[in-house]
Amino acid sequence: MSEHGIPVFVTMETNVEQAGEKKEILVSGSGELVKKSQSTFVTWNEQLEDIGEVKTVLKIQPDSLTVLRQGAVSMRQEYTPGKETEGSYKTAYATFQTLAKTEDLQIDWFKEEAATLLGQLAFTYDLELQGQLAGHYDVKIKIKEEQQ
Repeated sequence: MSEHGIPVFVTMETNVEQAGEKKEILVSGSGELVKKSQSTFVTWNEQLEDIGEVKTVLKIQPDSLTVLRQGAVSMRQEYTPGKETEGSYKTAYATFQTLAKTEDLQIDWFKEEAATLLGQLAFTYDLELQGQLAGHYDVKIKIKEEQQ
């Protein structure tokens, strides 16, 4: 991977357990992957149902992941295994302080020539919103090279 952007298709599957109920959220979109020194950035646009478009940026480092979203919803949250990290979640109505307690983060990159799957991420965490447990999250992200 070079400093030039690689066209990618990103799929993000989130399984959430809140108050004993489970739900699955699936988002995907076309974007770009750019590698800069120790960080890899993956950017794409999502269309969120009933909310609107959101630009999502993943900043992937060897031992952490930061998710940034801007648009109809804005958020910033870092995920580092074994640590509690503060963040924020903003809607048109309010801004909430968040705290992620990341249990696990797996980052797997594949050789470019091997296949169209460039990498995948998996992480689990508990999320607190304004000091209250909002749920347990299990997230899987697949980054595939998009054929032009």
